[in-house]
Amino acid sequence: MFDRLKTLFVVLMRIFRIRFDKSPINSVETLTEFLQTRSAYVAQTSLYGYLKTRMGRNYVSIFKDERFAPSLNRAKWIVYSACLSDLTVYAIARTAQSKPAGEAEKLAVHCHRSCVQQTFVGEVAEDLAPVSLDEFASRSERMLWANAGIAAQVFTKSPAALADSSPVSEEFKELDREIVMNSVRFRWNDVRDQLNRRLDGEAVWQDWQRIEAD
Repeated sequence: MFDRLKTLFVVLMRIFRIRFDKSPINSVETLTEFLQTRSAYVAQTSLYGYLKTRMGRNYVSIFKDERFAPSLNRAKWIVYSACLSDLTVYAIARTAQSKPAGEAEKLAVHCHRSCVQQTFVGEVAEDLAPVSLDEFASRSERMLWANAGIAAQVFTKSPAALADSSPVSEEFKELDREIVMNSVRFRWNDVRDQLNRRLDGEAVWQDWQRIEAD
């Protein structure tokens, strides 16, 4: 009982810190931390919230089912990877406004790679990490960075990932698709607001220039 309460306390404190942190994002390190924590938060709350709603009262027993756990674990990392891709593109576009596209691409790949290296832990995650890196590098190369920071237009991978990867039946995937995708889009609104309030893009860019020069 004590261990469960302790775990719950840690989770609640983490959510509180994520939601109410107002410290400036003024370095590559603080930007990378923001990308990690907010991507994980959106991925977990979206995926677990949807499954809890769909499973109803049985969700506790189903979550403990050893046959279900591998599917849930894989889905978790796929959705997190997609969230990380979307948020990184948006954040770098906001950071690198009016900067050369090639430099913005390098910063984006650097931040994304740092996040993957720091967070993709475990057999499933480590198998998916190379795919995540390759897909993001390809996306960055094709990206029109001058337009990527406009509203919500780059948040395309995460809604589709949740709709396609959630461990539910194909019938439910089709039935719930639009609702599920909209739920992820809605969660990004607050994250974008947080980023835009806290981001000191010029300070992050100057820090990146120092890193590049070393």
